[in-house]
Amino acid sequence: MNTMIKNADILTMDDDFSILKNQVICIEEDKIVYIGEDEPFFFLPNRIINAKNKIVMPGLINSHTHCAMTLMRNRSNDLPLERWLQEGIFPIEANLTYRDVYCGAMLGIAEMIKSGTTAYLDMYYIHEASLEAIANTGIRANLSYGVSTSSRVKELGKQGAEKYCKNFLLSNKKAMKGRVNTSVEIHSVYLVDEPELVLSSQMAKETDTLIHIHLHETQSEVENCIKRYGMTPLQVCAKTGILNNKVTAAHTVHVNDEDMLLMKEKKVIPVHNPSSNMLLGSGFADIPKMIELGIKPALGTDGAASNNTLDMFKEMHLASLIHKGYKMDSSAINAQQVLCMATSSGAKALGFDDCGIIKTGMKADITIVNTDSLNMTPFYDPVSALVYSARAADVDTVLVNGEILMKDKQLTTIDEEKVKFDAAKSAARLYSTN
Repeated sequence: MNTMIKNADILTMDDDFSILKNQVICIEEDKIVYIGEDEPFFFLPNRIINAKNKIVMPGLINSHTHCAMTLMRNRSNDLPLERWLQEGIFPIEANLTYRDVYCGAMLGIAEMIKSGTTAYLDMYYIHEASLEAIANTGIRANLSYGVSTSSRVKELGKQGAEKYCKNFLLSNKKAMKGRVNTSVEIHSVYLVDEPELVLSSQMAKETDTLIHIHLHETQSEVENCIKRYGMTPLQVCAKTGILNNKVTAAHTVHVNDEDMLLMKEKKVIPVHNPSSNMLLGSGFADIPKMIELGIKPALGTDGAASNNTLDMFKEMHLASLIHKGYKMDSSAINAQQVLCMATSSGAKALGFDDCGIIKTGMKADITIVNTDSLNMTPFYDPVSALVYSARAADVDTVLVNGEILMKDKQLTTIDEEKVKFDAAKSAARLYSTN
């Protein structure tokens, strides 16, 4: 299927941060094959999208979430992380079925597509259910699979045998026409043991996959790790070989200067989760300092149980404001840096090198945003407008791999009412048993 987008004002997100006015974009199957002012004579589109009064941008990338936790939305709030997990989340997750994870993933994916997200990095259970949801909806994703040796992780139902982990990572790598990628999951240094960290590091090397981990989320996590190992979680990761791989680290809130330099040296990609960190009272990651050091953070929502949405526009807005506030410096972080976190840096966090920017030869993962809404009027600077003014409701059209997943605000691969009904039914069953 060949697609042409006409009258496009494009925020490319490439190195020079170009904004191209009134352009034509030609998409052949899953790739962008032409960008220019005139319609090329050689291209015959099967469908045309009119982007007049809209901004065309790379799809947003949610670099850390637990997609199926939509089923636990609006349940366990106003608790610190440790109590939130032990009292509100783990008891529910112990009863999850394939159907539950599928319904929760479908709900999360639908919410993400409607709010302009084209890819996400997921850490969860019953991976085959998530794969089915990804196949049915057309979204791009990286699924994390862990090698479990610790009794606590096994008790929670994590798939753990080494041979199954390796098979999952390799068989689903670059699957579904390149829409699916895989990564080695390490939940955290407090939930897994040292042999598992070493084994996970080895697994990542053997399969040439990145590692996805929660790291330095709370002050108590860091303090308990120092008591247990005599070093911080990042230093434990260095000791066990984790940091010798590509690492995407969620949260990184409580990171000292030494650890921050270690992150820079090892090219760790931190994922900022402002909503979740504030809701759980975990604190503020020093993203401006990381950027100043040359670290390139990405952005994520975390799960809907600790956010309570999967709206990356909301996440960008918060990320652009909170650092100005607590640092009392309006220049602490700017809109351009935040957009990079949500697009081009996010692609790297997920291990995709062919999306995150709009450029000839790249995958056609595109979000088209209305600019004529009340909250976007008057429309001057596209970068500022997308970060400070835009809302999820302004998203008009979403493409992934050249396929239209939403057009004129209507999902094309998902029955929205059915998804809501099925998710509510699953959630009701889970909570009736607890």
